[in-house]
Amino acid sequence: MKKILSFCIFLSAVASFQARAQELTVKDFHADPLDASASIHEVKDLNGEACALLKLGLVLMDVNFEGDIVKTEYKDGEWWLYMLNGATWLNVKSRKYLPLRYEFPKLEKRVTYIMQVEVPRTEVKGPKGKMEITSNLRDVDVYIDGEKMSSILPFVYEGGDGEHSLELRAEGYNSEKSHFTIQLRRKGNIHLDMKQKGSIYIDGVSYEMVRFPGGKFKIGSLAKKSPSGFNYSQPAHNVSLRPFRIGKTEVTQALWMKIMGSNPSLHPGEQLPVDNVSWWEVLEFIERLNKQCGTNFRLPTEAEWEFAARYCGAGQPFSQPDAWSGDGGLEQNAVLGVSTARVASRSVNRAGVHDMSGNVAEWCSDWLSKYGPEDQVNPSGPSTGLRKVVRGGAYCDDKLFLNTSYRGHEKPDNTSSRIGFRLASDD
Repeated sequence: MKKILSFCIFLSAVASFQARAQELTVKDFHADPLDASASIHEVKDLNGEACALLKLGLVLMDVNFEGDIVKTEYKDGEWWLYMLNGATWLNVKSRKYLPLRYEFPKLEKRVTYIMQVEVPRTEVKGPKGKMEITSNLRDVDVYIDGEKMSSILPFVYEGGDGEHSLELRAEGYNSEKSHFTIQLRRKGNIHLDMKQKGSIYIDGVSYEMVRFPGGKFKIGSLAKKSPSGFNYSQPAHNVSLRPFRIGKTEVTQALWMKIMGSNPSLHPGEQLPVDNVSWWEVLEFIERLNKQCGTNFRLPTEAEWEFAARYCGAGQPFSQPDAWSGDGGLEQNAVLGVSTARVASRSVNRAGVHDMSGNVAEWCSDWLSKYGPEDQVNPSGPSTGLRKVVRGGAYCDDKLFLNTSYRGHEKPDNTSSRIGFRLASDD
């Protein structure tokens, strides 16, 4: 009788636990081709084969994982699970929730995967605190502790005291993650800027890209009488471009040093544009960057460069070619003087790009050749030549050289304190 009673009590306890226990839910699982963490922070199994990296967004700390896992670490507010090439499942166990088993397609080595697991939300009773969440965008999905809370910013979260995870998602932008702490009866604020897809982040150094839809515009100078040396900028002619992305700023010395390990610049400063680099050295930098991050960066064509310098938005006329990039005075838009300055220290142009005039002139991919009057589609210049196109003018140049249509040029072997570059990529 006692055994039967004990067994009934056991069954009752199990039923009571199951009634109280709640399930974890997988809200998202996908491979992220723009996240190079699996390659940058590569881990190998006992056979020397590289692992796949599963970044698991889960706010729980008291949790165990089961599966073909080689290494586990908690990093940047999420779990990093290095898993065997070909792994197909994962178990997540916590004392507070029912076990979760999730099966996925075979993982591939050196690929980063994103998995978001939502914890059931419990209504907070008693005193609460508030946190206002803001960003540079309005239409953003807000996830707090793995649960979607809003699709519009700003948003005020109200909850119990303690630490909470935050993730912002928006179409066409990289996800941004952080943590915040609620204090009872107090209101705080957290701001996260969304960065367009194609942007990268490498061990504390970021580089942001801006997308352009492509289209048709007239490239070249419209001046009736071209100043001496400006004959390469005429005749103006129509060019049609496919969508592309270009760097929001020039490449900084910090990013160059992160990839190349040294700094050739004659104007030193981590947030200043890298200078004193030849065209060939830039190609080597881009090759190393792409290999490390799994990206497909390149130099912009000069047509893409001028499009980005003059684009004013969908349906709007392009800015004038015989003027600097941006609205307002020249000093407001261009770094001028005796030295370069921190990137993005002057006004952004209407397309959201900095320093298209001044600071450092910028290498383009094209070999220099004279313009013709014919319409062109995605021009990339001749296949060979003696000099490479350099656009935008530098801090030490006359203002005429800062016009968006002016075509500077330099031998690809040469270096100069006045020449740097920015990145581009296909859309």
